[in-house]
Amino acid sequence: MVDTQTERGFGGGVSGDGAYRGVTVYVRVDDLQKFLDKAEILRGKTVTPPMEVPGVVKLAMFSDSEGNLIGMVEC
Repeated sequence: MVDTQTERGFGGGVSGDGAYRGVTVYVRVDDLQKFLDKAEILRGKTVTPPMEVPGVVKLAMFSDSEGNLIGMVEC
């Protein structure tokens, strides 16, 4: 996680295993479904619908029109 010195922040990870190779950036949002819906309007595709990691975070992922993965966390 990168500390942006504000309430908002971002994080990410690098993957070399599995089908997707690349960097995934995670952004903090206030409403996962609202942002997934907007991503789909803009030609994105939901990859992981909202799910909760109990006691940790609620997250979701989508791919943009170029196939890049973007993660979102709702804290």
